[in-house]
Amino acid sequence: MRDAIHQYLSGRPSGATAEELIGLIFTRPGSDTSLGPRFLQTMLGGDSRFAFDEQRLRWRAAIHQHLVLPLEDATFVVVDLETTGGAPSQGESIIEIGAVKISGGTVVDTFQTLVDPGRPLPRFITRLTGISDEMLAGQPRIRQALPDFARFAGEHVMVAHNARFDRGFLDAASRAVLDRPVTSNFLCTLRLARRLLPTLRRRGLDALAGHFGIPCVDRHRALGDARMTAEVLFHFLDALPKRGVLTVAEALDYQGLASDGRRFFCMLPRSAVASLPRGPGIYRFTDQDGELLYIGKAGNLHQRVSSYLSNSKGHSRKTLDLIRNIRSVDVEETGSELEASLLEAELIRARQPPYNVLRKHLPRIAYLKLTVANNFPRFSIATRPSGRSARYFGPFRSRSHAERAIDTLTRAFRLRTCTGTLRPAPDVPVCFQGQIGNCTRPCNLGTDAEGYRSQVAAFLNFFDDGETSVFEALEERREAASQQLRFESAARVQRDIDLLHHLRKRHRQMGWVVEQHHFAVVQPTADGASHLLYLVVHGRLLARTQLDETTDLPALIHLVSEQLNQAKPRGIKAEEVDGTTILAAWLRDRGDDDGYVIPISRDEKCFDASRSEAPDWALQVRALAGSPRIQRLAE
Repeated sequence: MRDAIHQYLSGRPSGATAEELIGLIFTRPGSDTSLGPRFLQTMLGGDSRFAFDEQRLRWRAAIHQHLVLPLEDATFVVVDLETTGGAPSQGESIIEIGAVKISGGTVVDTFQTLVDPGRPLPRFITRLTGISDEMLAGQPRIRQALPDFARFAGEHVMVAHNARFDRGFLDAASRAVLDRPVTSNFLCTLRLARRLLPTLRRRGLDALAGHFGIPCVDRHRALGDARMTAEVLFHFLDALPKRGVLTVAEALDYQGLASDGRRFFCMLPRSAVASLPRGPGIYRFTDQDGELLYIGKAGNLHQRVSSYLSNSKGHSRKTLDLIRNIRSVDVEETGSELEASLLEAELIRARQPPYNVLRKHLPRIAYLKLTVANNFPRFSIATRPSGRSARYFGPFRSRSHAERAIDTLTRAFRLRTCTGTLRPAPDVPVCFQGQIGNCTRPCNLGTDAEGYRSQVAAFLNFFDDGETSVFEALEERREAASQQLRFESAARVQRDIDLLHHLRKRHRQMGWVVEQHHFAVVQPTADGASHLLYLVVHGRLLARTQLDETTDLPALIHLVSEQLNQAKPRGIKAEEVDGTTILAAWLRDRGDDDGYVIPISRDEKCFDASRSEAPDWALQVRALAGSPRIQRLAE
């Protein structure tokens, strides 16, 4: 237990209160507020690795005692490196070291040296820095330059802009030359900028220099950049006390705070992430007891899991809490992002991990809904198709796209969008849409049920039968507006025409997802040795299976036939919504090479699975799968 506390405090220079440490040890500390401090004093008081600050009532690791120093009394070494580019390599990537030592708010010393990397420089590095091979000839190698810099820096806290970069190169050089890692504490002006200047869109060194009015002198040379970084640090040292940050230890902790105000840390080893595959799949996070915390999907597993290791301002409070509890990750590769999405939805519904919000993992899509069973069908926006008493159009990428579509279609066909059941009467107040002519006002007898039904029929004919009269009417309005020199009105009508063409084209491509349409999707598995088959009937995912020698294709044919032969297709059940939504989004966004989509014809309703020949869709599945077993079953 002491080792765990020491590990925690080693990463927290300013220490932690007794309450915080007791919270790490016990799930339910109890109501006796004096027990925790007494318990910690008994357990840690005799251990030389720990020290207690009686003034601030905080425990800290003894290795950080020298950091309990007021900011105004501290000495900092601001460092910048120029390198050959790429990753650190045995220290032979550094070509210049520049540093500025500051104390008491003034520069007290500087350090600068070129370093011969022992190989020619890439051209882009010479163009960026102005450093040439000729300038490096005869300069010290890193084995001579690094000890000189180490003596200059001493045990002082180092400062760098994007310190992770500079520390990585210095650490590689120190291990190669001095046979030890860099142990100095680093303040990062980039991380401090994220905390102190949250509204600043860009926080690169140039952007910060512009923000504070710092001249850019000798940019992309080590000493010049170190001087600029030192000037930025002076501004931050003035701002930190206003945030309650008074010591060096508190500043080191402050730069690591997450957006929820607590220290950011992730116990998941970077080594466990480095070897993750870069293809699509799902990942599972577990805690120290092996309990499942979260299930997610990714198009690139390595990139997605790596994002949890960084202190991003985009992390929500719940995500930050998850990150602090992660201890291990397990991944499963899939053949496509579609399969990853479907598998993720299936596992979340089955396992219900505590950090997954049900249905939040689903893609955001929207549909247009027409309640055809109503006496006066209403036009609205829905998040998913359900029930049999409506027609659906879409899916759309977002609600805003759907709102633009419904606005255009309402102007063209004058259908109502108001809520509630209509009880037409001449004294019913007319809504805004009726007042501006976007609705025929069935509510106050502007049209009767028969007239409104003809509007609905025209709307459905536009999508189903390719009716063009609406285009003719809009083109007449456009020409009339142009002749009256109302060019903005004409342009608006043209935009409506273009959008209606697009909507009808998309409906022809996508209508089968939400209407009574049926199709199969075939995609390769992760290893490329087989294929995955998805069967969709009446707009819902009916089956998902791998095509291999054990696949019973006649059974799948019978399943499809049985569903097609139903007198009335049933609505989509709650547990089927996930797969239907994911497939709809995939069909909306799919690329030309992202699997195969095979329509299942309505004419196959009468197909008898006992007959020897297979339907056309099954023959196409067999041809794509290429499995001998599938061929025997389908023939």
